[in-house]
Amino acid sequence: MPERTLFWVNGSIPSWQVMLALHEQGLPFESRRLKVMSTPKETRAPAFLAINPRGQAPVLVEDGVVVVESMAILHFLERRHPGLLPSEPAALARALGRAYEVERLRSAYRPLEMLFQPEALTPKRLAAARAAPERVREELGLWEARAAEAPFIAGEAFSFADVVFYPALAYQVRRGLKLEGFPRLVDYAARVGARPAAVAARPVGWGRKAGRDLFAEAGTLHRVRKT
Repeated sequence: MPERTLFWVNGSIPSWQVMLALHEQGLPFESRRLKVMSTPKETRAPAFLAINPRGQAPVLVEDGVVVVESMAILHFLERRHPGLLPSEPAALARALGRAYEVERLRSAYRPLEMLFQPEALTPKRLAAARAAPERVREELGLWEARAAEAPFIAGEAFSFADVVFYPALAYQVRRGLKLEGFPRLVDYAARVGARPAAVAARPVGWGRKAGRDLFAEAGTLHRVRKT
């Protein structure tokens, strides 16, 4: 059996994606959680920097092979342990395309993360944060249509695309995204979130308390700007 270690950060979408894939495929791994709210960050420790000089997680080490970057890890796992990508060409193209399109949803949301660093909120970043909720909802319209096509985001079966899409969607819900008006995505999130692999991969502590509502804060920024 391969020796496999995953270095990960709690609540990180890239780490979440890899953990979901590992659990979905039933691939055992040694879990190495790295804390980044401490000083110094554990991702900056010399031992970890020796593995990944960029000091970023996730990192997978399998049979002595070091793989960095979440999408690279997902492809590496799929090549070594196939199961999340369909073989039929059209279905394969759809699953891969949608997996990579998730970056558009993440990009629409990303300006809201600047609210965690108010001292760095320049006028340009403030405007981007205020506009982000509407950009996210526009992007969700496309994903709602896709969720209406089949039980999973790229077809009838859970796939590579869901491994990438579900954590991105669930993370934004954690940050205050409301899915009213997107009933198919509501059903999708409940369906995938109930899978044993999704339960096992869920970030530690997220079931105990609500997250910070950045979507609501963006609306407050708009009102403050007008006064």
